[in-house]
Amino acid sequence: MAVRRDKNGKWRYRVQIRSGNGSVRRISGTPIINTKLEAQREERQHIQRLLHATPETEEKEVLSFRDFVEQKWWPIYPKAAGNRPSTVREKEFHLRIHLLPDLGEVKLDQLQGEAIDGFFAELQDKGLSAKSRKNIRATLRRVLASAVEWGYLGSIPSLPKVKVPEPSFDLFTKEESETLLEAARNDEERLLIMFALYTGARAVEQLALEWGDIDWRNNFIVFRRSVTRVIVGHTKSGRERKVPMTQTLRSALKNHQHLRSKLVFCNADGSAMNNSQLWDRLMMVCRRAGLRRIRWHDLRHTFASQLIMEGVPLRQVQAWLGHSTIQMTMRYSHLAPNTGAELISVLDKTWRGKNMATPNK
Repeated sequence: MAVRRDKNGKWRYRVQIRSGNGSVRRISGTPIINTKLEAQREERQHIQRLLHATPETEEKEVLSFRDFVEQKWWPIYPKAAGNRPSTVREKEFHLRIHLLPDLGEVKLDQLQGEAIDGFFAELQDKGLSAKSRKNIRATLRRVLASAVEWGYLGSIPSLPKVKVPEPSFDLFTKEESETLLEAARNDEERLLIMFALYTGARAVEQLALEWGDIDWRNNFIVFRRSVTRVIVGHTKSGRERKVPMTQTLRSALKNHQHLRSKLVFCNADGSAMNNSQLWDRLMMVCRRAGLRRIRWHDLRHTFASQLIMEGVPLRQVQAWLGHSTIQMTMRYSHLAPNTGAELISVLDKTWRGKNMATPNK
C-alpha cells in the first residue's frame, strides 16, 4: 500500500504497478470520501482494474478535454465532492473563460509539455495575477486527476509551478478600532463592526449567523454556515468552530435582540443583508472617524493581529479563525511580543569575560 496524507491533510494513494504485458504504470488518486480506509479501498480497486483488464477494456477512448469535462466530469465531480457554491462558481468560471476556449479541443493524452506550458504562458501574457493563475492550475489539475482516477488518462502531466507572493493586508490598532466604533451612528451599526472585530468572522459567516448559533449559557458563538449570493452553505473549512464572547460583545448582542428574522444581522424588514451593504457601512464609518479605508476582511486581520500582539498563542488564534493549517496563521507571527531576541542572548555566555576587541600589534 502507498497511502499517505498530503500537505493539505487529504488522504491519497500513489503506487507503481507492473501490468501483464510487462509495462510499468504509475497510478494515483484521491477518494471523494476522504479517509485512509477509503483511499486504501480505491487503490486496491484501481490496481485490480488494471491487472484484470482485457485488451478490449484496457484502454478507454481518448476524449478531448472539452468532451471529458462536459460529458463526464462536470455533471458528476462538483456534486460528488460536495463543493461549496462559491467553489463551483469559481471552477465554472475557470473552465468557461480560460480552460475550455484554449484547451478544449486538445486530446487528454496530449495535454502535456508544450501545450500546457504555452497555456500558462498565455495566461501570464493576458496579465492574470499569480493568484488567478494558481487557482486555474488547481482546477485543471483536479480535472486531470479525475481523468486518471476514472481511467481516461494514464497519469497526471507535469504542470508548471505558480508562485504566489504573500498577500498584504491592512489592520487597525486598538486605538483605531476604538475610534472606529465610536464613529458609528447607532448601536446596531456599532455592533455590525464590533462583531467582526471581536470574533474574526468572515463576512459570509457573519451574514449567515442565526440567533440559535449563540450559546448564551456557555458564552460562545458557533459558526456553522456561510452565505454567498443568497446561497447558504458550509463554512469555508467545512467545519463548525466556536469563538468565545467578550462581555462587551455579549452585552451588545443582548441589547440587539429582535424578532425581525432568525438572522442576527438583517435589514429593517427582516430580509438578509449582503456583502455590499457591509462594505458601504464600513466605508461611511471610516470616513466619519477620519480613518483610512480598509476592506471588511481587514477587520478579521485586525482581530487576529491584536490577539497575537497581546500574546495569545498562534494555535488558539488558528482555532478561532478556523484556519485549516497553522501556516495560514503564521502570517501574523511577526506581531508576537516575544520574537526570540531575548533568547538568542544565550550565545553571549560562551564569550563572557573575554575581550573580543583585541588590538592588532
